Amino acid sequence: MTQTIRLYDTDPYGRTFTGTILEASLRKDKKQGLLADLVLDRTLFFPEEGGQTPDRGTLAGLPVADVQIREGVITHTVSGPEEALARLLPGTQAEGILDFDRRFSNMQNHSGEHILSGLIHSMYGFENVGFRLSDNTVTLDFGGHLDPDQLKDLEQKANEVVYRNLEIRAEYPDPEVLKDLSYRSKMEIDGPVRIVTIPGVDACACCAPHVRRTGEIGVIRILKAVRERLSTRLTILCGRRALLLMQAQLDQIEAVSHLTSRGQEEIAEGVRHLLEENENARYRIGALERKIVEMRVMGIPREQVNVFLAEEDMGNLAQRNFVNALTGQHPGYCGVFVGNDTDGYRYIIGSAFRDCRTISGLLRQELGARGGGKPEMVQGSVAGSWEEILRVLAAQL
Repeated sequence: MTQTIRLYDTDPYGRTFTGTILEASLRKDKKQGLLADLVLDRTLFFPEEGGQTPDRGTLAGLPVADVQIREGVITHTVSGPEEALARLLPGTQAEGILDFDRRFSNMQNHSGEHILSGLIHSMYGFENVGFRLSDNTVTLDFGGHLDPDQLKDLEQKANEVVYRNLEIRAEYPDPEVLKDLSYRSKMEIDGPVRIVTIPGVDACACCAPHVRRTGEIGVIRILKAVRERLSTRLTILCGRRALLLMQAQLDQIEAVSHLTSRGQEEIAEGVRHLLEENENARYRIGALERKIVEMRVMGIPREQVNVFLAEEDMGNLAQRNFVNALTGQHPGYCGVFVGNDTDGYRYIIGSAFRDCRTISGLLRQELGARGGGKPEMVQGSVAGSWEEILRVLAAQL
């Protein structure tokens, strides 16, 4: 079949087009229902290619669920009722309407990635070894490592390219010109090669739509750098996506500023102060819980064999220490249940001489408890009233 004419190559800002359906087939999908796969003579829809997810929009009034390319032939997958899909016959015309907000966001982010990859290559000699532009994340991988100061400098220089508002050209050079042209490419390419050029910054083989000038990118942000053994993965956002993220982050900063009663420029100190106060409070609570445990242990007759207690509120460490203190003085089963009749209880049961898994199994069988452990100690959770728990335990013991 003749290759699809790629209107997005020459008109990346196009929003609508009309194409002739060359091939149409129906199929059923377990998740999406009835679908139609359409091949048109021409399209504005960019397919999934080069690490970028496909465009979205409508075709013949039906939502486009996917766009794929194989050997230059682009297949559009649309969903809809059977009667509408059945009208999509070869030879008929179909109007395509692009989700341009999505397209433009992808162009901003892809062009921003080219700037970063070009600078990484020219400044440090590292090659781009991976790229992914999805609806949620944008990542690029390069074969080397940069320290935090180098990443900050890279981000600054990338945004200076944005400020200069350089032209971005997408062209198919003549073979004679191409053979002498220096450009980045992650693979060998058969046939015409499309080169995207940002003068003085980058030249790269690329099939995707791009913005006309770097100023349209708006802003480039490096969000995260993850080092692998031989490479680094950068998570980035550009343009509208970066703006939305920064607005959300600013809202969070303002909220933290309010909670800490500090100005935005002082919130780190405010959070540090709160963490110190929290740690001091935890220490004081721990000391009080230890005293409570000591008093409770002293109040239980030494001759009592089995001890089961209910506490409304107690930390896990204090609960475990409580059980350990009890097993040191009582030869039977010793358990501490923390919670209430409405929400249930979390328990720890220990014994120096008996297999606690017996009790855990009993609670599981009679009350549907969850948990497990070793012969000397088990822990878990159980729903039910304290009266029911004691009744089950008393019946066994």
